[in-house]
Amino acid sequence: MPFVADGGGGAGAPAAAPVAMHVAPEQILALKARYEEVRDTIHAFILQEEFTLVDAPAMADDEVSQDAAGTFSANATVALEVTRKFIIELDHNIEQLDNAAKTYRLVEDTNTDAMRPQARGI
Repeated sequence: MPFVADGGGGAGAPAAAPVAMHVAPEQILALKARYEEVRDTIHAFILQEEFTLVDAPAMADDEVSQDAAGTFSANATVALEVTRKFIIELDHNIEQLDNAAKTYRLVEDTNTDAMRPQARGI
């Protein structure tokens, strides 16, 4: 039977509370680049190893080995699905960081433009 993380006593796992991440504006692009590296590494692993994990042959021809291979394959399939969802979340976070960087640059440009007339009058 595939592993199920159910919180122990058969009850469902508690819902996760929302998490807010605060990033200094000067670190946005570095964080975005790191997220992209992580995403690309995970994606490359999936492309390279997916069929090896899902189609892993039984180590022997007996019933127990055949059953274990089926269980391993089922677990690998679930793990790959979860990992693909994680990549989607990373993509979403990368997009948000990109938008934050664009917004921050626009705010900085607006502030710079607003300060120029004041600087001339001093």
